[in-house]
Amino acid sequence: MRLETGGSINLTTTDEQRSVATMNGPLVAASRMRRASSTTSALLAVLACWVGAESVAQETNRNATTHRGQKTVSDIRDSASLFGAGATAAARKELQRIEREMNLATIIETVDTLKGRKIDDEARRLAEHSGIQGIFTLISKKEKSLELLVSRRYQMALSRPRQEAIRAGFIEGFARRDFDHGLERGVAAIGEALAAAQRAGELPKAEPIPFLPGPAHSTASPAGAPEALVVRNQVRLTLAGARIMIAAAEVKARSMPVNVNIAVVDDGGHLLAFERMDGARPASGYTAITKATSAATIRQPTGPLPAGTANPDPLLNISLQNAAAASGGKITSLLGGVPVLVDAQVIGAVGVGGGTGEQDAQIARAGIQALVDLLALPPVVEKETSSFGSDR
Repeated sequence: MRLETGGSINLTTTDEQRSVATMNGPLVAASRMRRASSTTSALLAVLACWVGAESVAQETNRNATTHRGQKTVSDIRDSASLFGAGATAAARKELQRIEREMNLATIIETVDTLKGRKIDDEARRLAEHSGIQGIFTLISKKEKSLELLVSRRYQMALSRPRQEAIRAGFIEGFARRDFDHGLERGVAAIGEALAAAQRAGELPKAEPIPFLPGPAHSTASPAGAPEALVVRNQVRLTLAGARIMIAAAEVKARSMPVNVNIAVVDDGGHLLAFERMDGARPASGYTAITKATSAATIRQPTGPLPAGTANPDPLLNISLQNAAAASGGKITSLLGGVPVLVDAQVIGAVGVGGGTGEQDAQIARAGIQALVDLLALPPVVEKETSSFGSDR
């Protein structure tokens, strides 16, 4: 918002005006002083009203709330003063709308200079400090660079092509030094990318807690705490994880050397991936799958019970053999099935068949260890630094 006037204020005084002031004496001077004071007061009043209205509008935008009554996180933090007040307010309003509708926060932050730091390191530091789940964009004025980070929860929805479209939206205006237009197009590109992900069913869904009528009978535990209706935050084994374990298990088998069948199942015993090495017995494929299913559903390694002891319990093992018979071939007491534990949860199992029982178990453990080692590495955030503009 700008104050504009039709012309300029003349602050010079002619000889004729000085003469008039001299002839009329203190009365004329006092009259002019009163008029000047009145004019100044009026201008100050207008400015105060404008500044007050602008502050109220900005505060209203910052305090916009979601449909769940929680303050939105999305914001424009323009410490480098790249954008005009109107463009900033409009962009902030649009980002807050996106957050309410798609449960994804966006922060766009500008800095005057990186002070010798790498923009990806600085963006990561600021993004982690903000604690948002969504998109963080850092723009450096002096270095003319832009960094876009996407939190892990939304990396599948915001694939590399969609991230490139967002960067292009910002840089289109920035390259021409039209930062307000770049901000407008960048925010619009964020909305378009998320809308496309939502149409494709790739955008993670929010988890609102709907209002439900109370049950006819109490579901409280004896201690008085309500019982959980569902289990959240479970870890799931993916096909990529299954393939990692199969590849590592094959490497171990070749080093022994022995040709085996390798099966990977999920936590319910359903087959995710299978490989039979050249020269492995085809019949051992059935036992490999059965071992994996047993380890996943029984939640412990296959073999004599108790596992890992030198003196198995005869009665316990007779019970296991009976259970194996009753399962129709889905449970076995043979060695070679090992469950996969991540965050203290059984997320699946690896079964190996073709060597001795101990060889099969060693190969299965080697495959699982490869996955565990990879999970222990620091998470990788997909990122790319973009540059814009040139000195003029």
